[in-house]
Amino acid sequence: MMKRANPLFIFPLVAMSLASCAPSLIYDNKDVDMRGTITSFKPGSVWRDVDGNVIQAHGGQIQMMPIPNEHGVKENKYVWVGENKTNGSRGDPVSLYWSDDLYNWHCGGEVMRTVEKREDLDEDPYFSSLYSSYTAAQKDNVYTILNKSAVVERPKMLYNAKNDNYVIWFHSDGPTPAHDFAYDAGCSGVAVSDSPFGPFRLIDRYRLNECPDDQFDCFPLSKGEARDMNLFQDDDGKAYIVYTSENNKTIYLSRLNEDYTYLDVDPKEAVHKRDFIRLFPSSMREAPALAKIEGRYYLMTSSTTGWASNVATCWSSDSLFGEWRSDGNPCVGEGSMFAFDTQSTCIFQASNGAWIYYGDRWNAKKIADSRYVWLPAKLNDGKLNIEWKSNWTY
Repeated sequence: MMKRANPLFIFPLVAMSLASCAPSLIYDNKDVDMRGTITSFKPGSVWRDVDGNVIQAHGGQIQMMPIPNEHGVKENKYVWVGENKTNGSRGDPVSLYWSDDLYNWHCGGEVMRTVEKREDLDEDPYFSSLYSSYTAAQKDNVYTILNKSAVVERPKMLYNAKNDNYVIWFHSDGPTPAHDFAYDAGCSGVAVSDSPFGPFRLIDRYRLNECPDDQFDCFPLSKGEARDMNLFQDDDGKAYIVYTSENNKTIYLSRLNEDYTYLDVDPKEAVHKRDFIRLFPSSMREAPALAKIEGRYYLMTSSTTGWASNVATCWSSDSLFGEWRSDGNPCVGEGSMFAFDTQSTCIFQASNGAWIYYGDRWNAKKIADSRYVWLPAKLNDGKLNIEWKSNWTY
């Protein structure tokens, strides 16, 4: 999510006007507190874990994956990773939760921590052990990426069966020596761990694929930007990163290597539509959520209006690097013109085959009180449809 105004496209006032006309139905659950044993979803309510604490996993991802139980034996559980925004919108640690039923969540703690001060990387046992093999220069880089003022957004995690480990990618941003902007770095960060519960060790952050020379670059002043992002693992085990680039004007989809820790092909050698694809140039989209439903790929995005909600758009394709069709707004019914006051985060499948849309309802005035909105996602004549339900089960 781009939090600073884009100099060429200013949309927040439009989104705010939409939100001010929001139907009452999307606020049905604004004062509802889900606690105790939960048996249904109440979108937009306060959602607590099994210990009674408010779940802090914003901009996150839900999926089924093998994780170790108390005896160290891996079992398939639902896993939810996201931003812990307890202390605001900068330097957020990554939290993990797990569940057997999607309703009741156990807290797995902060699996990737941010760093209070540079000295902690040498003196704090947690960090000094984790980065014991790093040089001073590498630790300086870790501090640049994971300090308390840095941007750590939209963390996503995959289990890598080849290496039997876990990989987190996230939108990594912050000032650079060239510009003192909070969103100047424009990178994707990657970290690894042998356990989903961490600690995750930062490898580095990268800029990714660039606009081919024979295509029009919407923002040639800053090549390879990678901002709002998501991960996708296909049926064959290959993994992909989908992200916004070119100052949020264009979506990119790139294949990762077998370790899921970098691109499969270096950006200087990558071939368009073989190793990556550039999608919807000049469309000003962000918050990508990619899913494969009944053999077809569906990519949902939002517009770029900061914390304010807006009209969602979905594209679909039979091939990741093939031709994509615009399917319009996937949200239907009352509240659909601003995605039920949400921004897309992920679309995931439950164990019974049902598909679920997960969006964040951002609260700019109190970011830690941003809410989660989960709604049923279904296909209708080959197009993704999401409709409001104030109380539902899958």
